Amino acid sequence: MYKELIRFFGRFGSRHLKSYFLPLREEILKSNLNMLFELYVGKMILAAFITFAIISIGLPILMLYLGFPFFIAIISGVITAVTFSFIILTLFHSYPFQLQTIKRNSIENNMPFAINHMGAISASGIPPFTIFKLLSNVPEYGEIRNEAQRIVRNMETFGMDITAAVKNVAERTPSRDFRQFLIGVVSTIQTGGDLKKFLENAAKDALFDYRLKREKYLQTLSTYADFYTAVLIAAPLFFVSILSVMSLVGGEIMGMSIPMAMSIGIYLLIPAMNTIFLMFIHFTQVKI
Repeated sequence: MYKELIRFFGRFGSRHLKSYFLPLREEILKSNLNMLFELYVGKMILAAFITFAIISIGLPILMLYLGFPFFIAIISGVITAVTFSFIILTLFHSYPFQLQTIKRNSIENNMPFAINHMGAISASGIPPFTIFKLLSNVPEYGEIRNEAQRIVRNMETFGMDITAAVKNVAERTPSRDFRQFLIGVVSTIQTGGDLKKFLENAAKDALFDYRLKREKYLQTLSTYADFYTAVLIAAPLFFVSILSVMSLVGGEIMGMSIPMAMSIGIYLLIPAMNTIFLMFIHFTQVKI
C-alpha cells in the first residue's frame, strides 16, 4: 500500500506539476541519491499529504477540546497544515541541492591533493583504470574517492571502457572544476596525449586555485575580526559603561530597571550574539 501510494503521487507530480518538480530530475542524478525521480517526488508529496491530513484534523480537534470557537479552530488547522506541508515540500525540494553543495565542496577541497596523487601514480606508467582504482581506496579524498569508485564500477560492473566510464561520471558530478578535469582526462586518452604531463599541469592549476581561495578567506576573516572587535567587544563595553553610570542616577529602560537590563545584556544578549557569530564563522569557513 505504501509503495503504491508513492508511485501514484510520483506519477501525479511528474505529470501534472512539471514546472515545480522537473528541475529536480537533473539534481537528483547529480546528487547521487540512488533513487528514481518519480519515487523521490512520490515520497515528497506523500509526506506533505500525510502532514496536511494529520494537522488539519488533529489541530482543530485539540483546539475545540480546549474551548476555541469552531470557525477559529478550522481556519487555524487549515492554515497550520498548509504551512507545515509547504515546509515539508521545501525541505524535500532543497535537499538534493544541499547535498550537491556538500559534495561539491568536498570534491573541490580535495582536488589538488587527489590530482597530485594521480600524477605521481601515472609516473610509473600504469593505465588510467588502475589510477582510478587506487584513488578509490583512499578515504581521505572524500567525494573524489566516491567518484573514482563510480568510474571503477562503470568499468567492472557495466563493462564500459575508460572513456565512457569517465564521461558518465563527469556528466553527473556536482563540481564544474572536477567535470572539466575529467573531460580533460578523456580528451588526453582519446588523442593519445601524455597523461602524466596533463595530470602534473592540472595538479599545479588546482593547487594554485586552492591557495587563492585560502588567501581570499583569510582576508575575509580579517574583516570579520574587525566587525567582531567593534560590535561584540567595544559595543558591549560601551553598553555596560553607560548603564553603570545610569544606575547611579536611577531610571528605567523600556520599563526595566537598570540592573535587570544589565543582567539581560550580559547573560543573554552578549552570549547569544557571540554564539551566532561563531556559527556564522563555522558555516562559512573553507574546509581543508
